[in-house]
Amino acid sequence: MSSRLLFPVLNDLARVVGTTTLEQDSAPTPCGDLDVVSLRRHLFGGLGYFIVALADPAGDQRPEPREYTGPDEPERLVAVIEQLSATVEAALADGVETGPVRVPALGGSYPGDHVLSMLLAEIVVHGWDLARATDQVWQPDPAAAERARALLAVEIRPEYRGGAGMPFAPEVPISADAPALDRLLAFAGRSPDWTPPTGG
Repeated sequence: MSSRLLFPVLNDLARVVGTTTLEQDSAPTPCGDLDVVSLRRHLFGGLGYFIVALADPAGDQRPEPREYTGPDEPERLVAVIEQLSATVEAALADGVETGPVRVPALGGSYPGDHVLSMLLAEIVVHGWDLARATDQVWQPDPAAAERARALLAVEIRPEYRGGAGMPFAPEVPISADAPALDRLLAFAGRSPDWTPPTGG
């Protein structure tokens, strides 16, 4: 079940976001061409989408996750993460794991536990992006990284990788016995050894 893995990662994401400073906004991240503030805005849009979807699983109204235009200060994103945690908790109490959740951004409805795994993957990967860019620790439960990788293995098609406008870079070669987080990052198109460019 994704839910038991999700809350610790959400809490850790709030810690990382809350420790970033506005002076770090222009710092590069491992996430394509996004700097820290752009990655934070990406998280605003993505996490906001999950809030709406999990609060109203059968609903027709969904925000466009790539068109977030609101405030983007770290403390505001921490508040969104806390709202998302509360939304997930309420959705679990309503049995969301066993019912369908509409995710039009991905083409239809999915079992609730699958949607929670999508959220887990989003947070584990982008949490690492932000932590690495701002020189912070990111050590999720290996089981969370394994669950996130299993989800991405289903969702990432070859045509989604590489090229202009594609959401994922090519998979990075890595040893099969590497740590779970490193294998997840490599599958998501990141080098686990990434560090900010010198002088960046």
